[in-house]
Amino acid sequence: MESNTVADFVYKHNNIKGAYMVFIASASVFLDVWDLTSFGFVLDFFKADLHPVGFMLGISVAAANIGAIAGAIFGGYLTDKFGRKRLLMYNMVVFIIFAFLIAISTNIFEFTLFRLIMGFSIGSDVATGFSYIYEYISRKQRNRYYSLWAYSFSVVALIAIASVFLLYHIIHNDSVWRYIFVIGGIFAAIILLLRSRMTETPIWLYGNGKYKETHDVIKHVYGEDININQSGQKTHVTLKNLISLFHNRLNRELVFAFSLNGIVGFIGWGFAFYITYMLETLKLFTFYQILGADAVIYSFGFAGAIISPVLAKHLGIYRASVIPAIIAAIAIFALFITFAGILPVYLVIPFSIIIIFMNYSGPMAYNAVLNGFIPTSLRGIGNGWNYMFNKITEAVSGLTGGAILVLVGLKFNTIILFIIVAVFTVIAVYTGKSKYFKKGYASDLQTSPEE
Repeated sequence: MESNTVADFVYKHNNIKGAYMVFIASASVFLDVWDLTSFGFVLDFFKADLHPVGFMLGISVAAANIGAIAGAIFGGYLTDKFGRKRLLMYNMVVFIIFAFLIAISTNIFEFTLFRLIMGFSIGSDVATGFSYIYEYISRKQRNRYYSLWAYSFSVVALIAIASVFLLYHIIHNDSVWRYIFVIGGIFAAIILLLRSRMTETPIWLYGNGKYKETHDVIKHVYGEDININQSGQKTHVTLKNLISLFHNRLNRELVFAFSLNGIVGFIGWGFAFYITYMLETLKLFTFYQILGADAVIYSFGFAGAIISPVLAKHLGIYRASVIPAIIAAIAIFALFITFAGILPVYLVIPFSIIIIFMNYSGPMAYNAVLNGFIPTSLRGIGNGWNYMFNKITEAVSGLTGGAILVLVGLKFNTIILFIIVAVFTVIAVYTGKSKYFKKGYASDLQTSPEE
Protein backbone atom coordinates (compact mmCIF):
# COMPACT_ATOMS: atom_id res chain seq x y z
CA MET A 1 0.00 0.00 0.00
CA GLU A 2 1.27 3.43 -0.79
CA SER A 3 0.35 7.07 -1.04
CA ASN A 4 2.25 9.96 -2.56
CA THR A 5 1.47 13.35 -4.01
CA VAL A 6 2.58 12.34 -7.51
CA ALA A 7 0.22 9.34 -7.70
CA ASP A 8 -2.59 11.44 -6.23
CA PHE A 9 -1.99 14.14 -8.83
CA VAL A 10 -1.87 11.78 -11.82
CA TYR A 11 -4.96 9.81 -10.83
CA LYS A 12 -7.02 12.96 -10.24
CA HIS A 13 -6.00 14.96 -13.34
CA ASN A 14 -6.92 14.03 -16.90
CA ASN A 15 -3.99 13.65 -19.27
CA ILE A 16 -4.78 15.94 -22.22
CA LYS A 17 -2.58 13.76 -24.45
CA GLY A 18 -4.27 10.64 -23.17
CA ALA A 19 -5.68 9.26 -26.45
CA TYR A 20 -2.41 9.74 -28.36
CA MET A 21 -0.35 8.32 -25.51
CA VAL A 22 -2.61 5.28 -25.10
CA PHE A 23 -2.36 4.49 -28.81
CA ILE A 24 1.43 4.72 -28.90
CA ALA A 25 1.98 2.82 -25.64
CA SER A 26 -0.50 0.08 -26.52
CA ALA A 27 0.84 -0.53 -30.04
CA SER A 28 1.96 -4.01 -29.01
CA VAL A 29 -1.68 -4.84 -28.33
CA PHE A 30 -2.43 -4.01 -31.96
CA LEU A 31 0.59 -6.07 -33.09
CA ASP A 32 -0.48 -9.01 -30.94
CA VAL A 33 -4.00 -8.85 -32.34
CA TRP A 34 -2.67 -8.39 -35.87
CA ASP A 35 -0.61 -11.56 -35.47
CA LEU A 36 -3.59 -13.47 -34.10
CA THR A 37 -6.24 -12.40 -36.59
CA SER A 38 -4.37 -11.85 -39.87
CA PHE A 39 -2.30 -15.02 -39.55
CA GLY A 40 -5.44 -16.97 -38.74
CA PHE A 41 -7.04 -15.74 -41.97
CA VAL A 42 -4.09 -16.98 -44.09
CA LEU A 43 -3.41 -20.19 -42.19
CA ASP A 44 -4.31 -22.37 -45.18
CA PHE A 45 -1.77 -20.52 -47.37
CA PHE A 46 0.89 -20.94 -44.67
CA LYS A 47 0.20 -24.68 -44.53
CA ALA A 48 0.47 -24.98 -48.30
CA ASP A 49 3.76 -23.03 -48.37
CA LEU A 50 5.75 -24.53 -45.46
CA HIS A 51 3.85 -27.83 -45.08
CA PRO A 52 3.65 -28.19 -41.27
CA VAL A 53 2.16 -31.47 -40.04
CA GLY A 54 -0.59 -31.49 -37.38
CA PHE A 55 1.64 -31.13 -34.31
CA MET A 56 4.10 -28.72 -35.95
CA LEU A 57 1.15 -26.59 -37.06
CA GLY A 58 0.18 -26.22 -33.40
CA ILE A 59 3.80 -25.53 -32.35
CA SER A 60 4.34 -22.89 -35.05
CA VAL A 61 1.03 -21.19 -34.22
CA ALA A 62 1.73 -21.26 -30.47
CA ALA A 63 5.39 -20.15 -30.79
CA ALA A 64 4.57 -16.43 -30.45
CA ASN A 65 2.56 -17.13 -27.32
CA ILE A 66 5.29 -19.32 -25.83
CA GLY A 67 7.81 -16.51 -26.37
CA ALA A 68 5.36 -13.99 -24.95
CA ILE A 69 5.07 -16.03 -21.73
CA ALA A 70 8.74 -15.38 -20.93
CA GLY A 71 8.55 -11.84 -22.33
CA ALA A 72 5.58 -10.92 -20.15
CA ILE A 73 7.03 -12.01 -16.82
CA PHE A 74 10.60 -10.81 -17.37
CA GLY A 75 9.43 -7.71 -19.25
CA GLY A 76 7.27 -6.81 -16.25
CA TYR A 77 10.30 -7.10 -13.99
CA LEU A 78 12.58 -5.16 -16.37
CA THR A 79 10.10 -2.31 -16.85
CA ASP A 80 9.75 -1.89 -13.07
CA LYS A 81 13.54 -1.86 -12.74
CA PHE A 82 14.69 0.16 -15.78
CA GLY A 83 11.65 2.24 -16.71
CA ARG A 84 8.63 2.14 -18.99
CA LYS A 85 9.93 4.16 -21.92
CA ARG A 86 13.25 2.32 -22.25
CA LEU A 87 11.51 -1.06 -22.50
CA LEU A 88 8.93 0.31 -24.93
CA MET A 89 11.78 1.28 -27.27
CA TYR A 90 13.82 -1.92 -26.96
CA ASN A 91 10.79 -4.16 -27.47
CA MET A 92 9.86 -2.54 -30.77
CA VAL A 93 13.41 -2.92 -32.12
CA VAL A 94 13.33 -6.67 -31.44
CA PHE A 95 9.87 -7.00 -32.97
CA ILE A 96 10.87 -5.22 -36.19
CA ILE A 97 13.96 -7.39 -36.73
CA PHE A 98 12.20 -10.70 -36.24
CA ALA A 99 9.00 -9.79 -38.08
CA PHE A 100 11.06 -9.31 -41.24
CA LEU A 101 13.05 -12.50 -40.54
CA ILE A 102 9.77 -14.43 -40.28
CA ALA A 103 8.68 -13.02 -43.65
CA ILE A 104 11.76 -14.50 -45.36
CA SER A 105 11.95 -17.78 -43.39
CA THR A 106 12.58 -20.79 -45.64
CA ASN A 107 11.26 -23.62 -43.46
CA ILE A 108 8.97 -24.34 -40.55
CA PHE A 109 11.83 -24.49 -38.02
CA GLU A 110 13.17 -21.02 -38.91
CA PHE A 111 9.62 -19.69 -38.82
CA THR A 112 8.98 -21.16 -35.36
CA LEU A 113 12.27 -19.89 -33.89
CA PHE A 114 11.84 -16.34 -35.25
CA ARG A 115 8.22 -16.27 -34.13
CA LEU A 116 9.27 -17.39 -30.64
CA ILE A 117 11.65 -14.41 -30.27
CA MET A 118 9.15 -11.99 -31.80
CA GLY A 119 6.63 -13.25 -29.23
CA PHE A 120 9.06 -12.40 -26.41
CA SER A 121 9.09 -8.77 -27.53
CA ILE A 122 5.28 -8.66 -27.70
CA GLY A 123 4.91 -10.14 -24.22
CA SER A 124 7.40 -7.69 -22.73
CA ASP A 125 5.82 -4.77 -24.55
CA VAL A 126 2.23 -5.48 -23.53
CA ALA A 127 3.23 -5.71 -19.85
CA THR A 128 5.18 -2.46 -20.23
CA GLY A 129 2.52 -0.69 -22.27
CA PHE A 130 -0.32 -1.31 -19.82
CA SER A 131 1.92 -0.24 -16.94
CA TYR A 132 2.68 2.99 -18.81
CA ILE A 133 -0.96 3.68 -19.65
CA TYR A 134 -2.34 3.16 -16.14
CA GLU A 135 0.36 5.37 -14.65
CA TYR A 136 -0.49 8.22 -16.99
CA ILE A 137 -4.28 8.50 -17.02
CA SER A 138 -6.71 9.59 -14.34
CA ARG A 139 -9.20 7.25 -12.75
CA LYS A 140 -11.94 9.04 -14.69
CA GLN A 141 -10.13 8.35 -17.97
CA ARG A 142 -9.79 4.67 -17.07
CA ASN A 143 -13.48 4.14 -17.79
CA ARG A 144 -12.90 5.50 -21.31
CA TYR A 145 -10.17 2.95 -21.96
CA TYR A 146 -11.83 0.12 -20.03
CA SER A 147 -12.37 -1.95 -23.19
CA LEU A 148 -9.07 -1.03 -24.89
CA TRP A 149 -8.18 -4.67 -25.49
CA ALA A 150 -11.60 -5.43 -27.02
CA TYR A 151 -11.41 -2.35 -29.27
CA SER A 152 -7.99 -3.46 -30.43
CA PHE A 153 -9.11 -6.97 -31.23
CA SER A 154 -12.21 -5.98 -33.17
CA VAL A 155 -10.75 -3.03 -35.10
CA VAL A 156 -7.49 -4.78 -36.02
CA ALA A 157 -9.41 -7.93 -36.98
CA LEU A 158 -11.51 -5.90 -39.42
CA ILE A 159 -8.37 -4.23 -40.81
CA ALA A 160 -6.77 -7.67 -41.14
CA ILE A 161 -9.76 -9.01 -43.08
CA ALA A 162 -9.57 -6.09 -45.52
CA SER A 163 -5.79 -6.50 -45.83
CA VAL A 164 -5.97 -10.24 -46.50
CA PHE A 165 -8.72 -9.65 -49.06
CA LEU A 166 -6.55 -7.13 -50.93
CA LEU A 167 -3.37 -9.18 -50.63
CA TYR A 168 -5.08 -12.33 -51.86
CA HIS A 169 -6.62 -10.42 -54.74
CA ILE A 170 -3.24 -8.94 -55.75
CA ILE A 171 -0.83 -11.80 -55.01
CA HIS A 172 -3.09 -14.85 -55.29
CA ASN A 173 -0.49 -17.44 -54.28
CA ASP A 174 0.60 -19.27 -51.14
CA SER A 175 3.20 -16.63 -50.16
CA VAL A 176 0.47 -14.18 -49.17
CA TRP A 177 1.02 -15.03 -45.47
CA ARG A 178 4.56 -13.55 -45.59
CA TYR A 179 3.25 -10.07 -46.36
CA ILE A 180 1.25 -10.14 -43.12
CA PHE A 181 4.52 -10.00 -41.15
CA VAL A 182 6.02 -7.36 -43.46
CA ILE A 183 3.04 -5.12 -42.71
CA GLY A 184 3.48 -5.76 -38.97
CA GLY A 185 7.18 -4.83 -39.18
CA ILE A 186 6.44 -1.59 -41.01
CA PHE A 187 3.78 -0.62 -38.45
CA ALA A 188 6.22 -1.36 -35.61
CA ALA A 189 8.88 0.85 -37.23
CA ILE A 190 6.42 3.77 -37.32
CA ILE A 191 5.52 3.19 -33.67
CA LEU A 192 9.21 3.10 -32.71
CA LEU A 193 9.67 6.55 -34.25
CA LEU A 194 6.64 7.94 -32.43
CA ARG A 195 7.71 6.43 -29.11
CA SER A 196 11.03 8.26 -29.24
CA ARG A 197 9.10 11.44 -28.35
CA MET A 198 7.39 9.93 -25.29
CA THR A 199 8.32 10.82 -21.70
CA GLU A 200 8.81 8.46 -18.79
CA THR A 201 5.85 8.20 -16.40
CA PRO A 202 6.11 10.58 -13.43
CA ILE A 203 5.03 7.80 -11.06
CA TRP A 204 7.93 5.55 -12.09
CA LEU A 205 10.37 8.49 -11.93
CA TYR A 206 9.19 9.44 -8.46
CA GLY A 207 9.32 5.87 -7.19
CA ASN A 208 12.93 5.65 -8.34
CA GLY A 209 14.04 8.88 -6.68
CA LYS A 210 14.26 10.96 -9.87
CA TYR A 211 12.54 13.99 -8.33
CA LYS A 212 13.71 16.70 -10.73
CA GLU A 213 12.68 14.61 -13.75
CA THR A 214 9.32 13.97 -12.07
CA HIS A 215 8.75 17.70 -11.63
CA ASP A 216 9.78 18.47 -15.23
CA VAL A 217 7.55 15.78 -16.76
CA ILE A 218 4.48 16.89 -14.79
CA LYS A 219 5.06 20.49 -15.78
CA HIS A 220 5.53 19.51 -19.45
CA VAL A 221 2.53 17.15 -19.69
CA TYR A 222 0.02 18.78 -17.31
CA GLY A 223 1.26 22.38 -17.35
CA GLU A 224 1.30 22.55 -13.55
CA ASP A 225 4.13 23.25 -11.13
CA ILE A 226 3.68 21.01 -8.08
CA ASN A 227 5.86 20.52 -5.03
CA ILE A 228 7.53 17.11 -5.10
CA ASN A 229 7.93 15.40 -1.74
CA GLN A 230 11.55 14.24 -1.90
CA SER A 231 11.35 12.17 1.27
CA GLY A 232 9.33 9.42 -0.40
CA GLN A 233 10.52 5.84 -0.17
CA LYS A 234 12.37 4.69 -3.28
CA THR A 235 11.18 1.54 -5.02
CA HIS A 236 13.81 -1.22 -4.99
CA VAL A 237 13.04 -3.81 -7.63
CA THR A 238 14.66 -7.23 -7.38
CA LEU A 239 13.78 -10.65 -8.69
CA LYS A 240 12.00 -11.27 -5.38
CA ASN A 241 9.36 -8.79 -6.57
CA LEU A 242 8.24 -11.41 -9.08
CA ILE A 243 6.56 -13.33 -6.26
CA SER A 244 5.89 -10.50 -3.81
CA LEU A 245 2.76 -9.72 -5.82
CA PHE A 246 1.16 -12.81 -4.28
CA HIS A 247 1.90 -11.67 -0.72
CA ASN A 248 -0.14 -8.48 -1.01
CA ARG A 249 -3.53 -9.66 0.29
CA LEU A 250 -4.99 -9.43 -3.21
CA ASN A 251 -4.98 -13.09 -4.20
CA ARG A 252 -8.76 -13.27 -4.59
CA GLU A 253 -8.72 -10.30 -6.96
CA LEU A 254 -5.78 -11.75 -8.89
CA VAL A 255 -7.58 -15.06 -9.37
CA PHE A 256 -10.65 -13.19 -10.66
CA ALA A 257 -8.55 -11.25 -13.21
CA PHE A 258 -6.71 -14.43 -14.23
CA SER A 259 -9.98 -16.35 -14.66
CA LEU A 260 -11.29 -13.68 -17.06
CA ASN A 261 -7.90 -13.87 -18.71
CA GLY A 262 -8.32 -17.64 -19.16
CA ILE A 263 -11.74 -17.22 -20.76
CA VAL A 264 -10.33 -14.69 -23.23
CA GLY A 265 -7.27 -16.82 -23.96
CA PHE A 266 -9.16 -20.00 -24.80
CA ILE A 267 -11.90 -18.25 -26.76
CA GLY A 268 -9.27 -16.14 -28.56
CA TRP A 269 -7.01 -18.97 -29.69
CA GLY A 270 -9.02 -22.16 -29.20
CA PHE A 271 -11.92 -20.64 -31.12
CA ALA A 272 -11.44 -17.19 -32.72
CA PHE A 273 -8.06 -17.99 -34.30
CA TYR A 274 -9.55 -21.01 -36.05
CA ILE A 275 -12.89 -19.49 -37.14
CA THR A 276 -11.74 -19.16 -40.75
CA TYR A 277 -10.26 -22.67 -40.71
CA MET A 278 -13.48 -24.11 -39.24
CA LEU A 279 -15.66 -22.45 -41.86
CA GLU A 280 -13.35 -23.73 -44.59
CA THR A 281 -13.59 -27.23 -43.12
CA LEU A 282 -17.38 -27.15 -43.46
CA LYS A 283 -16.91 -26.51 -47.22
CA LEU A 284 -20.10 -24.46 -47.41
CA PHE A 285 -18.56 -21.13 -48.42
CA THR A 286 -15.96 -19.68 -50.76
CA PHE A 287 -12.88 -17.99 -49.30
CA TYR A 288 -14.31 -14.52 -50.00
CA GLN A 289 -17.62 -15.49 -48.36
CA ILE A 290 -15.74 -16.70 -45.30
CA LEU A 291 -13.88 -13.38 -45.07
CA GLY A 292 -17.27 -11.67 -45.25
CA ALA A 293 -18.54 -13.85 -42.40
CA ASP A 294 -15.39 -13.02 -40.41
CA ALA A 295 -16.08 -9.32 -40.96
CA VAL A 296 -19.63 -9.67 -39.61
CA ILE A 297 -18.45 -11.67 -36.58
CA TYR A 298 -15.76 -9.15 -35.62
CA SER A 299 -18.11 -6.23 -36.23
CA PHE A 300 -20.19 -7.62 -33.40
CA GLY A 301 -16.96 -7.83 -31.42
CA PHE A 302 -16.53 -4.08 -31.94
CA ALA A 303 -20.11 -3.55 -30.76
CA GLY A 304 -19.26 -5.55 -27.64
CA ALA A 305 -16.26 -3.31 -27.02
CA ILE A 306 -18.50 -0.23 -27.22
CA ILE A 307 -20.96 -1.44 -24.60
CA SER A 308 -18.30 -2.94 -22.29
CA PRO A 309 -17.55 0.25 -20.28
CA VAL A 310 -21.28 1.06 -20.18
CA LEU A 311 -22.01 -2.33 -18.64
CA ALA A 312 -19.15 -1.90 -16.15
CA LYS A 313 -20.39 1.54 -15.12
CA HIS A 314 -24.02 0.51 -14.58
CA LEU A 315 -23.71 -3.13 -13.50
CA GLY A 316 -20.33 -3.00 -11.79
CA ILE A 317 -17.22 -4.78 -13.02
CA TYR A 318 -18.21 -8.12 -11.46
CA ARG A 319 -21.61 -8.56 -13.12
CA ALA A 320 -20.43 -6.92 -16.36
CA SER A 321 -17.71 -9.58 -16.56
CA VAL A 322 -19.39 -12.80 -15.46
CA ILE A 323 -22.81 -12.46 -17.15
CA PRO A 324 -21.32 -12.22 -20.68
CA ALA A 325 -18.90 -15.05 -19.80
CA ILE A 326 -21.80 -17.33 -18.85
CA ILE A 327 -23.66 -16.54 -22.08
CA ALA A 328 -20.48 -17.14 -24.14
CA ALA A 329 -20.03 -20.56 -22.51
CA ILE A 330 -23.64 -21.49 -23.33
CA ALA A 331 -23.12 -20.40 -26.96
CA ILE A 332 -19.99 -22.58 -27.21
CA PHE A 333 -22.04 -25.57 -26.06
CA ALA A 334 -24.69 -24.71 -28.65
CA LEU A 335 -21.92 -24.66 -31.27
CA PHE A 336 -20.87 -28.15 -30.17
CA ILE A 337 -24.47 -29.37 -30.65
CA THR A 338 -24.41 -27.82 -34.12
CA PHE A 339 -21.15 -29.53 -35.10
CA ALA A 340 -22.63 -32.78 -33.75
CA GLY A 341 -25.43 -32.49 -36.32
CA ILE A 342 -28.24 -31.89 -33.84
CA LEU A 343 -28.84 -28.28 -34.92
CA PRO A 344 -28.72 -26.90 -38.49
CA VAL A 345 -25.19 -26.10 -39.67
CA TYR A 346 -26.15 -22.57 -40.72
CA LEU A 347 -26.34 -21.68 -37.01
CA VAL A 348 -22.54 -21.84 -36.80
CA ILE A 349 -22.18 -18.18 -37.76
CA PRO A 350 -24.90 -16.83 -35.39
CA PHE A 351 -23.44 -18.79 -32.47
CA SER A 352 -19.95 -17.54 -33.38
CA ILE A 353 -21.28 -13.98 -33.32
CA ILE A 354 -22.72 -14.50 -29.82
CA ILE A 355 -19.45 -15.97 -28.52
CA ILE A 356 -17.31 -13.11 -29.85
CA PHE A 357 -19.81 -10.40 -28.83
CA MET A 358 -20.05 -11.67 -25.26
CA ASN A 359 -16.31 -12.23 -24.95
CA TYR A 360 -15.61 -8.66 -26.07
CA SER A 361 -18.30 -7.03 -23.92
CA GLY A 362 -17.22 -8.68 -20.66
CA PRO A 363 -14.11 -10.80 -19.98
CA MET A 364 -11.95 -8.98 -22.56
CA ALA A 365 -11.51 -6.08 -20.09
CA TYR A 366 -9.33 -8.24 -17.81
CA ASN A 367 -6.35 -5.85 -18.12
CA ALA A 368 -8.46 -2.92 -16.93
CA VAL A 369 -9.82 -5.10 -14.12
CA LEU A 370 -6.30 -5.93 -12.90
CA ASN A 371 -5.06 -2.33 -13.11
CA GLY A 372 -8.00 -1.22 -11.00
CA PHE A 373 -6.55 -2.76 -7.85
CA ILE A 374 -2.84 -3.45 -8.40
CA PRO A 375 -0.42 -1.21 -6.41
CA THR A 376 1.80 1.11 -8.45
CA SER A 377 5.01 -0.40 -7.10
CA LEU A 378 3.99 -3.78 -8.51
CA ARG A 379 2.17 -2.61 -11.63
CA GLY A 380 4.75 -3.77 -14.16
CA ILE A 381 5.14 -7.18 -12.55
CA GLY A 382 1.36 -7.47 -12.10
CA ASN A 383 0.76 -6.75 -15.77
CA GLY A 384 3.56 -9.17 -16.61
CA TRP A 385 1.97 -12.01 -14.64
CA ASN A 386 -1.44 -11.17 -16.10
CA TYR A 387 -0.24 -11.21 -19.69
CA MET A 388 1.95 -14.26 -19.04
CA PHE A 389 -1.11 -16.17 -17.85
CA ASN A 390 -2.96 -14.98 -20.95
CA LYS A 391 -0.18 -16.28 -23.16
CA ILE A 392 -0.05 -19.61 -21.34
CA THR A 393 -3.75 -20.13 -22.00
CA GLU A 394 -3.38 -18.96 -25.60
CA ALA A 395 -0.33 -21.16 -26.19
CA VAL A 396 -2.11 -24.20 -24.77
CA SER A 397 -5.35 -23.52 -26.65
CA GLY A 398 -3.54 -22.63 -29.89
CA LEU A 399 -1.34 -25.73 -29.71
CA THR A 400 -4.05 -28.18 -28.70
CA GLY A 401 -6.70 -26.51 -30.85
CA GLY A 402 -4.61 -26.89 -34.00
CA ALA A 403 -3.76 -30.51 -33.25
CA ILE A 404 -7.33 -31.47 -32.22
CA LEU A 405 -8.92 -29.78 -35.22
CA VAL A 406 -6.55 -31.50 -37.65
CA LEU A 407 -6.48 -34.91 -35.98
CA VAL A 408 -9.97 -35.26 -34.46
CA GLY A 409 -12.32 -32.59 -35.78
CA LEU A 410 -14.59 -29.68 -34.96
CA LYS A 411 -16.94 -31.44 -32.58
CA PHE A 412 -14.38 -32.64 -30.04
CA ASN A 413 -12.42 -29.38 -30.14
CA THR A 414 -15.60 -27.45 -29.31
CA ILE A 415 -16.73 -29.60 -26.37
CA ILE A 416 -13.24 -29.42 -24.83
CA LEU A 417 -13.32 -25.64 -25.27
CA PHE A 418 -16.73 -25.47 -23.59
CA ILE A 419 -15.54 -27.42 -20.53
CA ILE A 420 -12.47 -25.21 -20.09
CA VAL A 421 -14.36 -21.92 -20.51
CA ALA A 422 -17.09 -23.15 -18.14
CA VAL A 423 -14.48 -23.93 -15.45
CA PHE A 424 -12.89 -20.48 -15.73
CA THR A 425 -16.36 -18.90 -15.63
CA VAL A 426 -17.26 -20.73 -12.41
CA ILE A 427 -13.99 -19.53 -10.85
CA ALA A 428 -14.77 -15.93 -11.91
CA VAL A 429 -18.28 -16.13 -10.45
CA TYR A 430 -16.83 -17.30 -7.11
CA THR A 431 -13.81 -14.99 -6.78
CA GLY A 432 -15.15 -11.74 -8.25
CA LYS A 433 -17.17 -10.61 -5.25
CA SER A 434 -14.65 -8.00 -4.10
CA LYS A 435 -15.06 -4.35 -3.12
CA TYR A 436 -12.90 -3.39 -6.11
CA PHE A 437 -15.41 -4.84 -8.58
CA LYS A 438 -18.71 -3.57 -7.22
CA LYS A 439 -18.59 -0.36 -9.25
CA GLY A 440 -17.21 0.80 -12.58
CA TYR A 441 -14.04 2.86 -12.90
CA ALA A 442 -15.97 6.14 -13.00
CA SER A 443 -17.17 5.64 -9.44
CA ASP A 444 -15.58 7.57 -6.59
CA LEU A 445 -16.56 4.70 -4.30
CA GLN A 446 -13.91 2.44 -5.78
CA THR A 447 -10.39 2.91 -4.53
CA SER A 448 -7.25 0.95 -5.32
CA PRO A 449 -4.56 0.12 -2.74
CA GLU A 450 -2.31 2.99 -3.82
CA GLU A 451 -4.94 5.61 -3.12
